[in-house]
Amino acid sequence: MPAPSVHGALFLCAFLQLFSSPGGQVLNCQEVRTVFHSLHPGSKWVPENPVSADLQVCQTKGSTCCSKKMEERYQVAARSNMESGLQVVSAQLKHLIIQNAAIFQAFDLVLRHGRNSTLAMLKSDFPGLGGGAQSSVGQLFLDMSFYILGSDSTVDHMVSLLYGHLFPLTYQRLLGGSVSSASEECVRGAWKDSGAFGPYPKLMMTRLSRSLLATRVFLQALNLGIEVVNTTDHLRPGRDCSRALLKLWYCPHCQGMLGPPSCRGFCQAVMHSCLGGAAEVQPHWGSYVDGLGKLAGAMRGEQDMEAVVLRLPSMIKLALKHAMNARIRLTALVSGMCGNTPQRASRSIASSPPQSLAASSARNTQASFPDSDETLAGLREFMSTLRGFSSFYSGLGKALCSREPAPANHSLCWNGQEMTDRFPGPGLKRSHPGTDSRSNKPLEPVISQIIDKLKHINQLLQLVTVSEKRWRARARGGGVYGWNDDGEEGFESGDCDDEDDCTGMSGLGPPPRRKRLRIFALADNLAMDDFTFQEQLLTPRLATAGVGGVS
Repeated sequence: MPAPSVHGALFLCAFLQLFSSPGGQVLNCQEVRTVFHSLHPGSKWVPENPVSADLQVCQTKGSTCCSKKMEERYQVAARSNMESGLQVVSAQLKHLIIQNAAIFQAFDLVLRHGRNSTLAMLKSDFPGLGGGAQSSVGQLFLDMSFYILGSDSTVDHMVSLLYGHLFPLTYQRLLGGSVSSASEECVRGAWKDSGAFGPYPKLMMTRLSRSLLATRVFLQALNLGIEVVNTTDHLRPGRDCSRALLKLWYCPHCQGMLGPPSCRGFCQAVMHSCLGGAAEVQPHWGSYVDGLGKLAGAMRGEQDMEAVVLRLPSMIKLALKHAMNARIRLTALVSGMCGNTPQRASRSIASSPPQSLAASSARNTQASFPDSDETLAGLREFMSTLRGFSSFYSGLGKALCSREPAPANHSLCWNGQEMTDRFPGPGLKRSHPGTDSRSNKPLEPVISQIIDKLKHINQLLQLVTVSEKRWRARARGGGVYGWNDDGEEGFESGDCDDEDDCTGMSGLGPPPRRKRLRIFALADNLAMDDFTFQEQLLTPRLATAGVGGVS
């Protein structure tokens, strides 16, 4: 009876063909059903056996283990996987920048310490100046903090305002001059024409302009870096991306395959198309990391805000003593300028000879330079770590694909439609169906926004770095041809030229080593919870500590 046997064999072949995968294996939907129920417990639209379903994305010539409802749910899961993946691969970078931005925000601790030291110096060395001087000093440090946070004021104006307030007090209480209400405004402005405070105001303008602007731009750059990474890890997959991710991660389930990995090239092609041109961010991100590193390298010595701020008490003290040493000349000059006759010097004025004052100042303020490497070690460590992320955007797709589970002895991989060899032979080019990246596709609006922000901060970083090189060139000898201060923010008139006699001044050494705060050394002691990090930097505590008093 050969005929029945032939018919039975043909029927069996047709039956197996109906419920087999394209690879020739009979579909087993039980494992797929178990996995899907773990994602969506209690769902009733999971077939127990292979069915013939009209799927939109996970299409197959034979039967499938998926229903339309399952395909929709898988697509939602694919989008969620992509979003969580972006957050995971960017978490280390974001934490690095946030942590160092929060630590660097401790600049207000430096300003508070500098303010308190200056107020203590005035109280001990110049008690006759009274509360008016303390209020002016407090206002200077408050203005400095707001400048770092982005205010439109200039350093020249802050310093001029300080000495404009100090000179009438100095003239009356330290030099013994008289000031009428009619001539007070004249006396207030006389310090510039009379050279009452010597070269010290000009020196303050120069050093503060350089160090505060560097700090300001560095903080702006860190905050923008956080914003850029935040925007990146909140990218939302669009419709086409969701379908591609579904095909990458879950369409194999519909063919009963749970174990084999996706082909690496297929995965990276999907990620490239999904990231909406994130690779276009890479050149600008690389320039950002490079520019931040150059600025960090320049923030030492006279460009180190901490070192400059902690020198201010010595600088202001020397300025006041310079005025006291020129008491006779100043009283006569101001009297002629403002129409007043100088009164007899008060007996409360210190009677020490000028040489004694200068020598005492030199002894009290001279100190050896602390090692800048000690102060900036944390900054260098941060930049060294950040440079490891200089190719973050060009490697983003690869990083996402690296989160795929390692293949367990599989020689095959999923290419979007079927299983294929993971390692094609020499000369064979693997094709990945449905992964056209469409390089001419316009950038996503979010990506364009990221690029625009990076371009802006890169221009600021370049401006400060180039200006710093020019300053250093001038300091080494001879100036820079074609130098123009007008086009650069914060550099209007603070340069201390050779004719200003700003170099070699006795007593103006760096602060003693014991007073170094080393704000980056605070990293181990400052909990992240102590910082409320918003789009704008912290409002400085100076604003609430009181302008005139020591806190």
